[in-house]
Amino acid sequence: MFKFLFLLFGFFLLLVLLLGFSVIRTFKRILFGAPKTETGRRHTNPTAGQQQARAEEYAAAKKKLFTKDDGEYVDYEEVKE
Repeated sequence: MFKFLFLLFGFFLLLVLLLGFSVIRTFKRILFGAPKTETGRRHTNPTAGQQQARAEEYAAAKKKLFTKDDGEYVDYEEVKE
């Protein structure tokens, strides 16, 4: 019986400690702001070739989908019946 109570008390104590650390961490973030951390990968500066390739991809995405011969604009005239 005492072993069970001791085990239960140990879990309760562990829960209180974890809850306390969580509250302290929350107050720390509120007061001092969140730390600046990287997402796990290293950020490298792109080379000139990579910048050129990205610029070409961007230009290709912005390219017109139709030529001048595909159609033309005409004045709108409303037809009255």
